[in-house]
Amino acid sequence: MSDLLALAIDAHGGLQRWDRLTSVTGRFAIGGAIWGFKGVPGVLADITVTLDLRTERVTLAPVGGANTHTVFADGRLELRSTSGEVVEAVDDPKDAMARLSYDTPWTAVDAAYFASEAWWTYLTAPFLFTYTGFHTEEVKPFVEAGVSYRTLKVAFPNDVDSHTAEQFFHFHDTGLLFRHTYTVDILDGATGANYPSEWKTIDGIAVPMARRIYGYDADGQKIAEPVLVSLDIGELRFQ
Repeated sequence: MSDLLALAIDAHGGLQRWDRLTSVTGRFAIGGAIWGFKGVPGVLADITVTLDLRTERVTLAPVGGANTHTVFADGRLELRSTSGEVVEAVDDPKDAMARLSYDTPWTAVDAAYFASEAWWTYLTAPFLFTYTGFHTEEVKPFVEAGVSYRTLKVAFPNDVDSHTAEQFFHFHDTGLLFRHTYTVDILDGATGANYPSEWKTIDGIAVPMARRIYGYDADGQKIAEPVLVSLDIGELRFQ
């Protein structure tokens, strides 16, 4: 483990605490310009997110109606009824959505897949980077507004759905995450500059209760308008 990754993990609660936890559940409000652009405004404005911390399994409820929810696991996305009946299923949602053009409207199920793969990365990083198949490397610092941030380049394994295979995480001197930078494969390579804020320690883990995501220009600097995605956590608990 590199010294930067070790610093980040300690700042976010430490592996000893993380290894005692198995899941997390939270109440989320997800907004921003992307949802209206994709034809699903307000689709995830008030949802409960439950995810496993060791395997990429994510449940969002409700999705597509008050009595349906989605489960993403093992590369398959299912829309299920409250009784557990499978209403709709997509075996490889990442591939299916990557085939869509940037301006193709989404369904509620499409939106749920995007949120599921995103939140699993967001809520498990930086601990995620110690899992099998991940490769990390400290690269040159990222500079914003004259401040330099140590940067970790992370290569994701093929069996993990995330925004893209190579992502960058920029850290304060304390080890807390300052910014997460990536492109989004299922949005035709759209850029994402993800800024966490409103940090709280919950069950021993440091968590940003808000995130704001912007595009960025050719120099990596954020484009301040519009806010592409807003993410706010109302309640959260680890188990």
